[in-house]
Amino acid sequence: MKAGDFRWAFIGRFLMMLGYFAVVLYQLYILQDLIDLPDGLSPAGAVAVISPLGSVCMLLSTVAGGVLSDRIGRRKPFIAVSCVFTAIGMMIPVVSPTWAGMLVFAVLTGLSFGCFMAVDTALVTLVLPSADDAARDMGVLNIANAGPQIIAPFVASVVVSSLGGYTALFVTGAVITVLGALAVTPIRSVR
Repeated sequence: MKAGDFRWAFIGRFLMMLGYFAVVLYQLYILQDLIDLPDGLSPAGAVAVISPLGSVCMLLSTVAGGVLSDRIGRRKPFIAVSCVFTAIGMMIPVVSPTWAGMLVFAVLTGLSFGCFMAVDTALVTLVLPSADDAARDMGVLNIANAGPQIIAPFVASVVVSSLGGYTALFVTGAVITVLGALAVTPIRSVR
């Protein structure tokens, strides 16, 4: 059973990372081509505002999400809600393609992604198939971290160039992260 649970945890993380990084790695282009920035703010300057804002939110929610998950003793609901809120955050610029919309996007996706990373890491340690092979299995899990970051720019470029531009990219990222939320539901050995 643990091997199946580990597989679902891997798939969930892979999808969340792919959806998140497909959008986040394209922020400079989004800010350059889609968003009407305030006077005097360049796209690079906007990234210099959004990135630290998202990082601070991520840091706060990593601690808060991990502590709450430990106190409640539940992992899957935190992961699912984090994926869903990341998807909601990605839809903000679709509804409001403005500088304010991008700031809300950064805050919401930062909060949800930080919580996801803390709680998903805890979940993964609970579904490792074998204590004897824990290092190997964590190495395999790292593919779910690094792989999506490698292929996300390619996925994003295909979506932007062939499927409808940046709006399609936000929607695609949102759908992929929701699939990541659904991937944790079959895990049986962790609540």
